[in-house]
Amino acid sequence: MSTIGNFCLNLWRRIDWKFNFMTFVEVALLLAIYPLVRWQWPDAAYYVEDGWVENIQLAVLLIAAIIAFCTHHEHNMFVFIGLVLMFMILRETNMFRGYFCMAYLNPQDLCRWEEFAYGYLAKGARLVFVAYMLYYFLRHKIWQPMIKYIIKAPIFIWDISIVGLMIVGGTAAEFQCIDSEVMEECCELACYLALANCVWRYRQVKI
Repeated sequence: MSTIGNFCLNLWRRIDWKFNFMTFVEVALLLAIYPLVRWQWPDAAYYVEDGWVENIQLAVLLIAAIIAFCTHHEHNMFVFIGLVLMFMILRETNMFRGYFCMAYLNPQDLCRWEEFAYGYLAKGARLVFVAYMLYYFLRHKIWQPMIKYIIKAPIFIWDISIVGLMIVGGTAAEFQCIDSEVMEECCELACYLALANCVWRYRQVKI
């Protein structure tokens, strides 16, 4: 019990309540979600697939991935985090399927990889990428530095809380009772900003 008690006590001591600039941005966006949903400012077209907000999300994820790849201490762990972020970009764009659909399919056709003669290659490439991520995780024993950070690193409570809250909000926005694309995209943007900030803040932590 003493070991568990010490861990719980240390957990409380590790909580970091300090804001940085990006935390203020995250909170500002969090507070702006309701007005944006209520009045759909500046225009609902900004929140559609491949719209402005989604492209900003992709830029945030890409910047976060670059930060992770360029981190020198615990390099393997941060490379894995960068790979996860790249996979999130692929998921957000569905392997950039929309651009291929606009270029090669008629507007009345369903935008699916199955509509392309070699569409299965895109799905296969995604599976290969996931398999490589799993190989990299096992090959470099990524769980070891991750456990070390979980046990000893500061807990940036505001950024982590916003990530969790926005995952819940973005998921709820897809339910039929809410069904708000504006809310979904705003929650995803706030989540990705907080996630990128976590990468930035943890890259400065040396255990």
